[in-house]
Amino acid sequence: MNPKNPIPDVKNKGAFEILESAVKKYKSDKPLVVGITGSGGAGKTTFGKNIVIYYGSENCVSIDLDDYLIPRETRGKLGITGYHPKANKLFEARSNIIELISRKSILKPCYDHSTGKVLSNETISPREIIVIEGVTPLYPELVELNNISFFLYANEETQIQSRIERDVKERNYSLEEALILYESLKPDYKKLIEPTKQLVDVIFEVGIDYVMHPIHINPKFV
Repeated sequence: MNPKNPIPDVKNKGAFEILESAVKKYKSDKPLVVGITGSGGAGKTTFGKNIVIYYGSENCVSIDLDDYLIPRETRGKLGITGYHPKANKLFEARSNIIELISRKSILKPCYDHSTGKVLSNETISPREIIVIEGVTPLYPELVELNNISFFLYANEETQIQSRIERDVKERNYSLEEALILYESLKPDYKKLIEPTKQLVDVIFEVGIDYVMHPIHINPKFV
């Protein structure tokens, strides 16, 4: 499948060239699943949205796996972070992705980061490229569904900058709350997310300018 529009993020032209090469090598008669995971605030959601723009919304859909979170209040009662497997409806996510691969429409849950509550479901129709982005694409329940996978790594400075821009400005957190959340997620990130770098096809290091520098590329894409 060829892109339908110009690269929407010119500063990351190299990343989109790698993506396009990967899509061409792996695309078959079935919808293709592109997984994006990595550090908090590294730009996973932005990358997913830009891929949809690049290939066209008629051909590509991006699923934010944060929508499969259980309510924040419930997580608090359980004493777990959003990175914990039990905080995510992983089997529902798996079922939905398999249905999309089978070219069936799904009812996808929606999660509101501002309130921490689960909203009404929305209908998602199948597309030729299915992007799944968030912290869970390479968890055991989902890993086998990925045809191509990307890990976006951001250092602490970039993550904090992103949390200020996103959590404070968009999700109604105070600065103190955003920084406390960042610190609380560190142990689970080290335990659950960082090890998945060993499973991905491409690792990008994301700088403070949000430029994605490839530091590992599957030889098949070269």
